[in-house]
Amino acid sequence: MNRIGRAVGAGSLAFGLLLAFGPSGLRAGDLPPVSKIATVNLDKVFAEYERTKKSDAQLEQLSGSKQQEREKMVSEIKNLREELVLLNEESRAQRQQTIEEKLRTLASFDRSAKEGLRRQRDDAVKGILEEIESAVSGYAKEHGLELVLSDRAVLYGIDAIDITDEILKILNDHYGKRPS
Repeated sequence: MNRIGRAVGAGSLAFGLLLAFGPSGLRAGDLPPVSKIATVNLDKVFAEYERTKKSDAQLEQLSGSKQQEREKMVSEIKNLREELVLLNEESRAQRQQTIEEKLRTLASFDRSAKEGLRRQRDDAVKGILEEIESAVSGYAKEHGLELVLSDRAVLYGIDAIDITDEILKILNDHYGKRPS
């Protein structure tokens, strides 16, 4: 769309809004009142959810095993380098090629391990956040809430509207009932 088309479109939208809401526009009093609002501390829910803790432990274990594999590769390269000084010129050139190949393999391993761990972490986080969203949504519907906000978006709120602990209980109770 060219500039003139955009200008005409924007003008038409403005004219339509003016006709719909009058010259004074939409006012706060024109909006329906929100009577049931709650807040939730998503950072706390995420950190204290048992599935998050289990996922973190699994990723830590996997990361540790990848680190052990890497250390073996590094040790092998180090040993090859130490032996390099003892070899004649011809053997030294062959050994240097072997070392360079092992260094490329190590770099590839590092990239692959890092990407694999990142992908697994992202998948786990996505699943956990979906479960949290589902729990909040279900709680809101069950308790007739009209609006649930992250506590990060709220400048002021009383503790009585904070449902963080209730959401955590729902998630952890549900997670504890799952078959392992």
